[in-house]
Amino acid sequence: MERILTVIAIGMLALGGRHAYRELKSKGKNRLQKAKIEVWEGEGGAVPVAHDRTAAQVSPRPPSPRADS
Repeated sequence: MERILTVIAIGMLALGGRHAYRELKSKGKNRLQKAKIEVWEGEGGAVPVAHDRTAAQVSPRPPSPRADS
């Protein structure tokens, strides 16, 4: 019984460590992504849509060959 509890405890520690690692990695990615977006917006790569959101400026698609001219 004692061995089973020890194995369960070690397993839970491993899962907790894995969870903490993934959270820190995710926060780092989000921080980096936010910095990249701020630079991109500063260079004129986004148009404000709302006070908390921007829309990407994209070039228009070429017309479809089947489109009416």
